[in-house]
Amino acid sequence: MVENWQIVLAIIIVGLSIVMPIYYSHQKKKKAQQEELNKIKIYGEKINEQTRNKN
Repeated sequence: MVENWQIVLAIIIVGLSIVMPIYYSHQKKKKAQQEELNKIKIYGEKINEQTRNKN
């Protein structure tokens, strides 16, 4: 017969197998968004520097 600790362990394993891919996918998306914002920031700073140099 299945004991309580085996049921709990199975629930934990199944739960982690569902939660972890979602978590890592969210982290990857968040990192990509941050990189995109950094590119925009660098581009904006470059444009500002060019504008300052013209004056």
